[in-house]
Amino acid sequence: MASANEQNEVVKEVAELTLEQKLNEKRKAYRNGDLLYKSISIAVIVLSMAYAVGLFMGFLADWDVVRYILGIVLLVAMFFSIFILPRILKLSKKYKEYSLEYKTMFLKPVIESELPKAEYKESDKISTKEVSECSLLKKANKAIANDCVSGNYDGVDFLRYDMELSYGKSKASSDCVLIVCNNRTVLDHEIQVISSKFAVGKAAYEKPESLLPYISGDEAFDKKFKMYVENREEADTVLNTDLQKKLSKFSAGGPFAVFFDKKKVYLVIRRKKDSLEAPVYKAAKESACRKEAEKEVAIIQKWIELLNKEIMK
Repeated sequence: MASANEQNEVVKEVAELTLEQKLNEKRKAYRNGDLLYKSISIAVIVLSMAYAVGLFMGFLADWDVVRYILGIVLLVAMFFSIFILPRILKLSKKYKEYSLEYKTMFLKPVIESELPKAEYKESDKISTKEVSECSLLKKANKAIANDCVSGNYDGVDFLRYDMELSYGKSKASSDCVLIVCNNRTVLDHEIQVISSKFAVGKAAYEKPESLLPYISGDEAFDKKFKMYVENREEADTVLNTDLQKKLSKFSAGGPFAVFFDKKKVYLVIRRKKDSLEAPVYKAAKESACRKEAEKEVAIIQKWIELLNKEIMK
């Protein structure tokens, strides 16, 4: 006969399964609307291209009335598919509701249990001024933040954002993770360590004019990272063999760059995809979300532990 604990576990599993099922119904509602929107948009684009080819090849030369009617219909169809259809399908509202429930149900409990002195918010305001304090990101003119974790780990106050950055007139498209550690370091001058594949926006990272290139002398490390410093003598002391080894082994899920100064340490990680987002075309599962959240928490923990040992006062 099953014990009371075993019965409670069964009840809990059934409840969680029910929550997953309800959540996936919302996911499917958004997915189906998104597929319909994309299908209609693609059909309009294909028909518009066929119409343009027909005009160019002269197939419609003897069909003036048909040509004009088709042109007007396609213009209306394009306007409808771009501006009206998403509102009719309520795509933005459906996704926001689904995403918020996914993160509140699955993501927030995992992060806050793994980091007891931290708080998770699905979205938060981050000013361009705050971003521009980090010279790694100073050219960004707009920042959109989500999946924000703030708190204290191992004695260090930190902020963690998933960010979309925009440069110039371009739309926000540069996905990265920003981890800011607010603590005094042993440094008096700025140091940057940039992994070779790190980029800002669509361009390779450019060295600030105020900084000097620095070579550590370790051929393998210098091939993997570029370094820029204000004071070479201080860099000789700080960028020691132990720190180089730890930075070489540090896994952040993508190319990263580090900005060290006297008051803060910024870690910027470039990813091919926005992390911690609710899945659309596959089932939402608590187990998969937990695994992804635990990876993100581990990055924060390992990074702060590295700093505490090597560079924090």
